[in-house]
Amino acid sequence: MLAACESAGHADPAGAWQALTRTWNWAASLPAAVCDADFPGATARPTPGGFSLSGLWSLPAPEETGPWLTLPLPATQTGEPDLFVVAAKALPRESGPGRVVRLDDLYVPGGFATHAAGAPLREKDAAFLWTAVTAVALGTARRVTDVLAAPYAGGVASTPHAAAAAELAAVLHDERQSLAAALHEAPSARQGLSAARLERLATLVPRAGRAVQHVVAAAHEYALTTDWSGAQHPLVSLIEAGSPILQQARYTTELLPPRDRTSPRKAEHGDDRRISG
Repeated sequence: MLAACESAGHADPAGAWQALTRTWNWAASLPAAVCDADFPGATARPTPGGFSLSGLWSLPAPEETGPWLTLPLPATQTGEPDLFVVAAKALPRESGPGRVVRLDDLYVPGGFATHAAGAPLREKDAAFLWTAVTAVALGTARRVTDVLAAPYAGGVASTPHAAAAAELAAVLHDERQSLAAALHEAPSARQGLSAARLERLATLVPRAGRAVQHVVAAAHEYALTTDWSGAQHPLVSLIEAGSPILQQARYTTELLPPRDRTSPRKAEHGDDRRISG
């Protein structure tokens, strides 16, 4: 699965993300708000990098709340995402648990949207989700290094960024190898991993996510020095297409399992309940 998802992310970052979210509902284990039936106009309007969410939702009871929760939309036939994950702290301050909250154009990154009809992933499926998301993100970043190293428009045989692209690709290769070693001879991730192997994976996945962020940011910085005579560098559209998986990869170990239950970051940094973003 690691190899297949990495290849899918490399071939088509946007398509790989859509396939992942349409097949698997990775937000199924999070506390869920209820879309107010008396307010049928709840919407998620596509915006650059994500969605603009508006509507009325009833929040979960206090004992069910956590740092993240899902806001569903009424089922539609459009094929667009209909389940959105938001940080509890992003909700209006006056909206306490068990109360109705009204949102007007709340921005939700594309990587925090999924499909309620997808097969639900539960806490026992954490290793499966971590591996799939990280692999797609690594493949996306590898595609970024390929584009960085590609010839200039106009037929010039090489680019001055080829050496930098090779170094960045080597970083990604090392992370893939580390993940592959941790999963070597393991059963299917959905069959469960041993506690030791799961702990190892929980350490490697955030590290790989940081490496992906570093590679993409560095590649974009190099691309800014390229003169495209006013045209948009190909990396811009590629990074935009891959932004949902890059967003998801940064937080996936916090979202499944939910961070307040079994949090790799809590283990790394103590019981720090601050959430960025």
